[in-house]
Amino acid sequence: MRMEPVEAAERIIQYDYPDCLLAVLGGSASRGEHNEQSDLDIIVIERDGHDFSRKTIEAHGWIAEIFILSLSSYREYFDEGVIAANPSLQRMVVEGTVLHALPEGEEVQAEARSDLNYGPMPLMLTDINEYRYMLTEYLLDLQSPRRDAEKWFTVHKIAAILCDFVLRVNREWTGEGKTLFRLFNRYDSILGERLEAALTAMYRQDDPSVLMALTEEMLHPYGGKLLIGYEE
Repeated sequence: MRMEPVEAAERIIQYDYPDCLLAVLGGSASRGEHNEQSDLDIIVIERDGHDFSRKTIEAHGWIAEIFILSLSSYREYFDEGVIAANPSLQRMVVEGTVLHALPEGEEVQAEARSDLNYGPMPLMLTDINEYRYMLTEYLLDLQSPRRDAEKWFTVHKIAAILCDFVLRVNREWTGEGKTLFRLFNRYDSILGERLEAALTAMYRQDDPSVLMALTEEMLHPYGGKLLIGYEE
């Protein structure tokens, strides 16, 4: 029988990581948004060890993905997330359900919260121009006759880069996959609805015009589309 997610995660920690400094359940299971296909995302901070490791196990009716770091390694991976503007580990540590914590683990959690509160570094003009150039190229691809699969891949790239761009220029953290859209929608729910409508028009009516117009609108305050004259 499948246990409740928090109880199952606590059992895993009690059995496999009883001496850890911090253990946190993240993801949909921690938010009460899980379903039959959901797994348990657990981050563990241990005193010893030298690197990052990831294990996938089955326990108590769940598939659990366990991300393990040590006191000597966690800051390196926190920093990588900050530099990429995608602090996924810090988000798990701060926003998840604490399963086990010692004082040193609470210090790690406070550090993760400080990272998130500080926010990402602002984009430089060269970064903004790179986004403009990438989106311009994909918009041109979308205007050309393509096979359906090629169009859909192009649309996927535009949507992901557009979300990333809007978040970054507004000094918001970014993410990957469905998390990226959640962050985009959290930043501006009206823009989230517009993007969803644009994707619906593309995938269901084969109409790219809505997505193209939205993308050009988002680029306009930063100089619009960019192709001729772009330099790296």
